Amino acid sequence: MRIIFRRQDGKGSRLSFKQWFLLILNIILILAAAASIVGVRIMANTLESLTAAERFRGGGETRFAQLACFLPVGEGKTEEDILTFRQSLEGKMVEQSLEAPEGGRLYIDAYCAAASVNVNSEGGAASVEAVGVGGDFFYFHPFQLRSGAYFDGEDLMDDLVVLDEELAWKLFGGTDLAGMTVYINEEPFVVAGVISREEDFASKKAYSGDGGLFMSFSAMSRLIEEVTISSYEVVMPDPISGYAKGVVKEIFPIGKGDIVENSDRYGLPHLVTEVIGGFGQRSMRTNGVVYPYWENAVRLTEDYAALLLALAVVFGICPAGFALVFGILAVRRGYRYLKKTVPEKVEAGIEKRREKRLEKKFHE
Repeated sequence: MRIIFRRQDGKGSRLSFKQWFLLILNIILILAAAASIVGVRIMANTLESLTAAERFRGGGETRFAQLACFLPVGEGKTEEDILTFRQSLEGKMVEQSLEAPEGGRLYIDAYCAAASVNVNSEGGAASVEAVGVGGDFFYFHPFQLRSGAYFDGEDLMDDLVVLDEELAWKLFGGTDLAGMTVYINEEPFVVAGVISREEDFASKKAYSGDGGLFMSFSAMSRLIEEVTISSYEVVMPDPISGYAKGVVKEIFPIGKGDIVENSDRYGLPHLVTEVIGGFGQRSMRTNGVVYPYWENAVRLTEDYAALLLALAVVFGICPAGFALVFGILAVRRGYRYLKKTVPEKVEAGIEKRREKRLEKKFHE
């Protein structure tokens, strides 16, 4: 099949090898840019732990933001600090005339700490990292249940634990363990359920542990007196962009810690200014913050998303440049055509009208 361009003089002009090469190259670059943009969207939808605000909003019209606070080592919070923050937060929302729907809540939060513990059962023993949780932790991190159920971080009875699948196999050789007893630092706890860790590529890279468990923060603080809250998460109303983050910064002091807005981690401004703009510096931690593995997974997907965004721009530059050049040439050709054709048509019209007048005068 031959592609022929028809010139104004009526003669055909075939594409040269150079023109064919440029055409194919630009098509490939456009497809590569489109694939990179799709890749950004895939990264943005990789982690379910970033969807709490969307799930909490449901079908409502109120806009919500999901924020996470990470505290430096040695500067953690207590549950009393969390209660004080909640009271301040509720006061701020009253000031803004933000009211919870009937029978519902206007915000949810969760907090956690990590510590090494010794856990054993009749079938085995292990030294693992335990995560002490409070609030709606499992709403923010909806691990897949293999058996049993989650526990509520606010329950008065804090003797329930959730094991991950790997630890369950080490201790019992199975996963259907609801009601079984384990001993953590020699204190008995009841297994509420067994979960499997996230299956996405980022979480698999970020989580390097060989088994772990989740327990109530109050129980952990009873076992390990010096433990403090190192991570806090909240979903709250965000009527205007930045309002929620500003409120948290004001009433939840974190020293040199980090506050991130999880509901906008893959937005264009964040990827450009924070991720690409902070290239290199993001790898340096000088504020004493140790991220939990799920935050490291988010940062990994952010890096990939920023790289794909940069590639989309690079791939799109050449086609955009050619489109601009061809657009300018088309405008110039059109201008020249009009500049030549319009006067000719005007002159032809005037000449035709003159002939008609002469013809009419002659017949008279």
